[in-house]
Amino acid sequence: MKIIILGGSGNTGFLIAKYFLQSTDGSVILAGRNSLKSGECANKLNTEFEGSRVSSIKVDAADEESLIEAFSNADFVVSAGSTSQFTKNIARAAIKCGIDYIDVQYSALKLMQLNSIKDEIEKSGRCFITDGGFHPGIPAAMIRYAAEKIDELHKANVGSLIKINWKGLNFGEDTALEMIEEFKTYDPLIYRNGEWINLEYKNRKSFNFGKRFGVQKETAMMLEEMRKLPEMIPTLKEAGFYVGGFNWFVDYFLMPVMFIYFKLFPKLSAMPMAKMFKWGLHTFSPPPYSTQLLLHAEGIKEGISANFEMKISHEDGYALTAIPVVACIKQYLDGNKKPGLHLQANFVEPVGFFDDMKEMGVEIEEKYIGTAD
Repeated sequence: MKIIILGGSGNTGFLIAKYFLQSTDGSVILAGRNSLKSGECANKLNTEFEGSRVSSIKVDAADEESLIEAFSNADFVVSAGSTSQFTKNIARAAIKCGIDYIDVQYSALKLMQLNSIKDEIEKSGRCFITDGGFHPGIPAAMIRYAAEKIDELHKANVGSLIKINWKGLNFGEDTALEMIEEFKTYDPLIYRNGEWINLEYKNRKSFNFGKRFGVQKETAMMLEEMRKLPEMIPTLKEAGFYVGGFNWFVDYFLMPVMFIYFKLFPKLSAMPMAKMFKWGLHTFSPPPYSTQLLLHAEGIKEGISANFEMKISHEDGYALTAIPVVACIKQYLDGNKKPGLHLQANFVEPVGFFDDMKEMGVEIEEKYIGTAD
């Protein structure tokens, strides 16, 4: 199998290529607007992996014909660049070339564009997977995993910790702006007793990430992958995803300011907030570093009350974004190719998904509290 990675020379795209080469016998095309950088990354990977399995190509995501030409030599496309505004171009080029698709962007605009051609995707017989990565991408899969560990799952909440050495990354204002734009459509919804409700900032939830990072107070953040959980797990009474754990400045000062700014001035440019966000990450993010997801689940196991905890972590946040994508692609290669538009966390089979992530270096800890394993 040959995959083409849009944004293949970026922080996430390069690691997707690396883990894909490490985990399969497939080949990779690194694609992007900077052909020199893509070529250098291809050479680096060909030095690390035998067989000259990596090539590069210049592609402009704004130009559908450029995409079609690039896709004609591939079996599968991974959209890993800052290209959410061109999602429809990428999707239609993939359909025309008869190849399947996964993306690694958290973007309301991207989801809107994909949903607008959802019928077209299904009629073409193509398998499209969206919201790849770790969040979105993993939290709902963790809750589905917990449902296999507890006979009756009643409550399941996932918190996030993102402690990254931002200074050491190629983290530009465009990337910061794409992240900040999502706060414009930010929705603090959780599921409770049969309905989705807004959880106010003052009602943040505490998650204990252990000795190194302690207790983090986090705010609810709706992920599209969570919506199907009540249907998939009928016993579920409460579920939510919570975000926080950047650093004190971003969590306790900048995020509240951003919520107010976008509520009062929704039509103003997000660039001032993006610049402050980037500055805050660079200035107030000392070690230690780790990216983690922590699940707390409650329910009934073998007739008695039980609590189940699951922690997923990696020292490199970009690796924790890339590895789930490759684990998802591995399931696709194993025959999970149902036509239509799917969310990664709802698409994967959770047990195999997490087993593959472990093999690629993700640390996964799980334990029961209150009942025997």
